[in-house]
Amino acid sequence: MPKWTLLRCLALPPWRARLGAILLLLSACSGGQTGVGADSMMTVPPPLTADFDSIQTNIFTPICAGCHSGTNPAANLNLDAAHSYNDLVNVPSTEEPMLDRVKPGDPANSYLVIHLQKDGDGAPASDIPFVVQWITDGAPSGGSMPMRVR
Repeated sequence: MPKWTLLRCLALPPWRARLGAILLLLSACSGGQTGVGADSMMTVPPPLTADFDSIQTNIFTPICAGCHSGTNPAANLNLDAAHSYNDLVNVPSTEEPMLDRVKPGDPANSYLVIHLQKDGDGAPASDIPFVVQWITDGAPSGGSMPMRVR
């Protein structure tokens, strides 16, 4: 019968020693974090509503601003948060100059609605009623969006 000594009881089998070293290394790489924190999680935009801030957050920024932003935006229409309202509301469309991009109160004669219904360009059809309602409501600017005086 083997003699059990304190050293023998504390000795780890080789596989446990390797596992312990791996776990120690992984915990050192975590930077002291014990899990996924709120600051490292992907943020989810709030649900889409028929107001400008929501449309900017859920449609223009993630879907449209890829082509419609920067120094030379497509159709000379910048849809980043700093420019979109002033580039849309009461501004003639470059594709259909007889129509404004957004004509407040008149979605049927707003080129934005016509374009979304025809092409979409990545915006799902389920988003269009929110844009229509925002325009029907007079296309008010959002709380954080600057509005150009015309």
